[in-house]
Amino acid sequence: MRPRTPKHQSLNFVNGYMMVNPRRLSDHSAPATPMVSLQNRPMTASAVMKETTDPNDVTGRYSFARRRVDRTENKISLPFCAQSSLPLFIKHDRRVLLFDAYFEEDVQQCAIETTRLHKCEIFFYVEDGTIEIIQKKLDNSGMPQGTFLRRSKVPKHIQSSGLSTEYYGVDDFHIGSDIVIYSRNFNIVNCNESTRQYLFENHGRDMNDLAARPFPRDQFAEVVKEKMSRESGKPGVNRNRKMHELKQIMESMLGKPTSMTDRGMFLECGSKALCFDIVWDDRERLYGDLQFFRLQYFLSDDTIEILPVHGKLDGRDHFPKLLNRSKLPKHKDSNEFYTWNDLAIGETINVYGRSMLIAKCDKFTRSHYESEGIPLDPDMSLEQNEDVPVLHRIIPPYNGFGSEEDSLRSCTGGLNPPPPKRDIAKQSRIGIVLRFNAKLLSDKDEDFRRRFVIQYFMEDDTISIMEPPVRNSGLMGGKFLRRQVQKKPDGSRYGPSDMYVGNEVEFVCHKFVLQNADEYSYRIMENDDRTFPFSNFSRLHSQLMEKLEDIKHYFVASYTGDGMLDIDEFECCCKMINLRFNKQELITLWRKIDRKGKGRVTFTKLIKLASDVPIHAPFACAR
Repeated sequence: MRPRTPKHQSLNFVNGYMMVNPRRLSDHSAPATPMVSLQNRPMTASAVMKETTDPNDVTGRYSFARRRVDRTENKISLPFCAQSSLPLFIKHDRRVLLFDAYFEEDVQQCAIETTRLHKCEIFFYVEDGTIEIIQKKLDNSGMPQGTFLRRSKVPKHIQSSGLSTEYYGVDDFHIGSDIVIYSRNFNIVNCNESTRQYLFENHGRDMNDLAARPFPRDQFAEVVKEKMSRESGKPGVNRNRKMHELKQIMESMLGKPTSMTDRGMFLECGSKALCFDIVWDDRERLYGDLQFFRLQYFLSDDTIEILPVHGKLDGRDHFPKLLNRSKLPKHKDSNEFYTWNDLAIGETINVYGRSMLIAKCDKFTRSHYESEGIPLDPDMSLEQNEDVPVLHRIIPPYNGFGSEEDSLRSCTGGLNPPPPKRDIAKQSRIGIVLRFNAKLLSDKDEDFRRRFVIQYFMEDDTISIMEPPVRNSGLMGGKFLRRQVQKKPDGSRYGPSDMYVGNEVEFVCHKFVLQNADEYSYRIMENDDRTFPFSNFSRLHSQLMEKLEDIKHYFVASYTGDGMLDIDEFECCCKMINLRFNKQELITLWRKIDRKGKGRVTFTKLIKLASDVPIHAPFACAR
């Protein structure tokens, strides 16, 4: 039985070097060949060839004689000797050099340009020395572009007897030099980074010689780019625009095949179009409405275009078209299209699921049908006979932004409302400001020492609050509330009658009590007793005169002082005689008693004030 002697691969490439795989012997006692053993590492091809083969023998194991010897001696010979090298298709496998170049072409009878620049990419395949040239595409140039030269070897010179045997190689391509390929003069200006590195390492090129050079100015490309930027905003972007008829004619003159269909209708009808007014009644659906459109039927190519008709204040976006110019099918997925014979007044057409009624037409359309012997019915009325609901204006609540007058003006006025009108009666009060010292009513201990100054502007009933800074209190002070209109918890505004000493007011969820006012505010309130009823001295004096005997009895029976009164003792006296005055009323009466502001007066002045007419005239308003 013949022993099993399988053959294994003996040659391998590791990191670009030819290596020999170790032999696999079934019998370990057999004598080892000079090639390799199981315990040793793989040897290079040149080391093994020195021991096994003659350096001049390049036949290798591919010859029949060497194969027969290998089978008998159970040896493995290498296919190449030490003096041989790798073939080019292995050494330069998939290595392509890329060069950027251009060539110029003369342009005759053109006002824009005299020479046209064509940019190209030259691919040089190192493994077989072939060349491929690709011309870069320029949008809307009108020139055939793409593959300029297919991959092939390019001869340097063309003789009369035929092509020469000398072809272009790597050393013929230099940046900045010209190369003639089939009578075309290509100027090389640049190469990619891998090409630059290969030429520097393997061909000894200098990096200064491999530096890139700019392309010359292409006036035609600049004009085309500017035109595309002006028309479409960005060159090279498809905007789905319809091609102009003149462009189709120019392309057909250049050789592009065009269809001859309907050219006779175009020459006969030109731009004539039938015009109809159509109605789409969609009120049966939810949020449907009655909409009007204009249908244009072009006789040259039997296409239909539908445009919307917008009315005044219809509340719809002004989109240009409902249907672009195209043939309109009668049914979905149908090859039958509408023609002018199918259009008549009173007929209903189906526009992609929308039933539209033809109501009117223009004079040209009516005359066209009469010339064809098809009279049209009279026009239909397009007036809407529906009840218009009466809408009642509901004013929304004030949201706190701006003033309430401005908000009301924007709700009741037009798109550009005028500013709110000022109250003429309050114009005389411009600059009059009432100032009160107030205390914050709060359960927090840190708010006990806080004091505020409340300013009331009588010209527009606005209120502002300032907090004086207190040293070592931990509060910065400053503006507590900007000037604005404030409302009571019941929704009404604070007025002048609400501003008096002793009253509790609430601003932005904070409660304050008015403790006192300045001299100017007191005089303003005492001279306008209609606006400030608690400063009406005549009413208070009449009540005091009614209690004259009770006042005298109080000082005879109950008074235990030294004959001098202050405002607290005066308040106690009023309570004893059942006169319930608030803080503002007490201050008004006390200011009549203590005119000099000493703080203490004799009780005889109170008795004299209650027994006689006012002891002095009302205060004058000093601003």
